[in-house]
Amino acid sequence: MSHCPIMAGVGAPKLIQGIIGVSLLAVFWLPGGDALADDPGTNQVLEAIQEELRLVREENQTMREEIDLLRVEHSEDWMTEQRAEQIKGLVQDVLADADTRSSLAGNGLMAGWSDHFFLASADGRFLLRFGTLLQNRFIINHRDSTEESSTNELDPWVYGFETTTARLNFSGHVFGEDVQYRVSLGYGRIDPHHFTADDTTFGTRLYEAWTRLRLTDEWAVKVGLMKIPFTREFLVYEGRQMAVDRTSVDYRMGLGRTMGVEIDYVNDYFRGMLSYNAGSGALFTRLTLEPTPPWAWSKDAMEFSFQGRMEFLLAGEWEQFKQFTSPPGQEFGMMIGIAGGGLEGERTSVGGNADKPELWAGTADVSLMFGGASLFAAFIFESQSNLTPTIDSVNWYGAVVQGSVYLDQKTEWYARYEWGGPIEVEQTGEQFPTDPVSILMTGINYYIDGQDVKFTIDGGISFNPISQVMTINQTGWREEAEEHNAEFLIRTQLQLMF
Repeated sequence: MSHCPIMAGVGAPKLIQGIIGVSLLAVFWLPGGDALADDPGTNQVLEAIQEELRLVREENQTMREEIDLLRVEHSEDWMTEQRAEQIKGLVQDVLADADTRSSLAGNGLMAGWSDHFFLASADGRFLLRFGTLLQNRFIINHRDSTEESSTNELDPWVYGFETTTARLNFSGHVFGEDVQYRVSLGYGRIDPHHFTADDTTFGTRLYEAWTRLRLTDEWAVKVGLMKIPFTREFLVYEGRQMAVDRTSVDYRMGLGRTMGVEIDYVNDYFRGMLSYNAGSGALFTRLTLEPTPPWAWSKDAMEFSFQGRMEFLLAGEWEQFKQFTSPPGQEFGMMIGIAGGGLEGERTSVGGNADKPELWAGTADVSLMFGGASLFAAFIFESQSNLTPTIDSVNWYGAVVQGSVYLDQKTEWYARYEWGGPIEVEQTGEQFPTDPVSILMTGINYYIDGQDVKFTIDGGISFNPISQVMTINQTGWREEAEEHNAEFLIRTQLQLMF
């Protein structure tokens, strides 16, 4: 009986089909390997899987042609022990090369992990990413226990635990990559921008719910519940802040979230956002209505509201500026941002003769990433008129400076100073305080697994008394009497995000 030589990887038809099946399972089912985890995004993972499918189909066709040729030339059974060992080696090589975390199940449905858990169709037209953000804190606050004009003495120390936020986030695209969406919902403060100290009510919230249509590679339109494109500090996601929480200045002067439509433009060096919306719940612009969106259309309360932001990338990549930290080894990055806008409310008097409340705002910021260190600075100015019948105008000023440096690969030290508040007020009577906050914070981030699992501890001092209008309970600071000068704060937080 004669035997013909055979190339590695070619055998009996049924055996080859089995090898191909094992190869496909290896490509799509094995959970091990690091290639997918190192990819920058889920879309790249899907593209890699699709390319692997194409290569497998090509190899399959080549092997079938070789098998057909051998069948014609040799009708005898040519399987030998040596060739069987060669085929076993091929199977082992295929399994060793299957370093993807994706799986193929059902009718072409792929699932896996790449910064988030995801589900996707094999052709890449449908994608669902889902994740969560959990922030659990322990806070200690110390302030003077009595006022000079009071005989009541209260405990100067207040401390306790808090689950600040627990969210579920869903995002992705449908019918192709041009139709994108995001839904973020969970449990937290109903209104962290509340204009009194009583902003401690927790409940379920809808944080974001929008659809984004990509018109070209540069242009897109976003519709729904979203962040107002104004301050950079507020646009950075809660899970990617430097300190335990944002500054009190940004909570009070940042315009928060709204419902409306936004036009986006981006290229390699410039990014712009223009929003026309239902207004903001910040700065007392919705005194008699719900301060936190979503709102019913008939509760809009705005004649008009628009804001725009422009960002200029002078060095680095846009991806760097999704957060404030700059890990060691990252390339140098620099971004400058400017933003502005205005809104006008409905008339508040029954006769309709009162002037409509207005707000005009502007901000500028600069961000530097040094690869192991970072620097951020921002300035905000906002002018309100016709706020109430007794408050003619209020001019707000705010400034934030923040810097950090890595002590080793996982430990980062940071410091931050904030100043601001309602500095200039024209009013009838003395009911609107004008004391600005002046707060210095410093702390340590320990990145257990990057931003996904992070422990933060920081402490700070408030040099000025914190007035009622500048008290943001979520930040840990409490309202303080004018005759008191200093308040102290220690915060710890364990964050889980994926």
